[in-house]
Amino acid sequence: MIEVIDGGLWTTIQDRGRPGLERFGIPPGGAADWFAARVANELVGNQPDGALLECTASGPTLRFDGEAIVAVTGGRVASIADWQAVRVARGSNLVIGTIAPGLRTYIAVRGGIDVPVVLGSRSFCQLGSFGGGFGRPLAPGDRLRLGKNVGHEPLLEPWPPSHRRPLQGPWELHVIAGPQIDAFTGDALERLAETACRVTPAIDRMGLRLETPALRLHTQEILTVPVTAGAIQVTPSGGLIVLHVDHQTSGGYPVIATVISADLPLLAQARPGDTVRFRVVDSTDAARAWRRVSGWLEPDP
Repeated sequence: MIEVIDGGLWTTIQDRGRPGLERFGIPPGGAADWFAARVANELVGNQPDGALLECTASGPTLRFDGEAIVAVTGGRVASIADWQAVRVARGSNLVIGTIAPGLRTYIAVRGGIDVPVVLGSRSFCQLGSFGGGFGRPLAPGDRLRLGKNVGHEPLLEPWPPSHRRPLQGPWELHVIAGPQIDAFTGDALERLAETACRVTPAIDRMGLRLETPALRLHTQEILTVPVTAGAIQVTPSGGLIVLHVDHQTSGGYPVIATVISADLPLLAQARPGDTVRFRVVDSTDAARAWRRVSGWLEPDP
């Protein structure tokens, strides 16, 4: 068991999420930085879908009732060696504290966090306030039971630095043309790519709001349409909303472009005040980027 002494700012239980249920109004959810979460599970020897902790901005303090093997990935913390498997002694505390650079840190424990499966996942869903064992972020006094979701022995070496994603901006996010691109003027996508955007404090697992002072791309809304993680919606005032894993089910703002899946982990680490630029690619480039990042999940011999 693990006892939560301090829950941190926003610490939740996540796994791979609930893909395929968006037609029923259920967002995909899962780890916002899917790459860091997958590596954390790989380091401790868990299955790829093992449930782990996602910490935002400031992490929790955890007390371990027994010896455990943990891995901390994603945003940097000062209290523990990251991107490698570490043995934690029985009765010891793990204090995560401030996360920087980066915004989200992942804590995987060998065996995974054992909480009930809801709609095929152990992930907490912010939009519906369900799952994650408690239907909310972690709080002092919560106790987490470890499972048996192991797949192989823990890795002995740290994860290679060459096989990690950036943790701080300025960010360059690759995008493909969105489904409502025809709702904009012919040069709108090029103008978007030329615009430096600033991340506002309006950030959560549902999405990020970006400031674009000089960008005006359309004058009216459209009928409500389905959306997906990475969709870049343009508001009537010219601002941008980039949707993330717990996004709403639909919206009336046109989607000019979509951040490719390989770059969603970068979006998860962006902090308020960071600069974001978009680079337009085609579907072939997007597939190539996915294969490259996915290939990093195969550890070096």
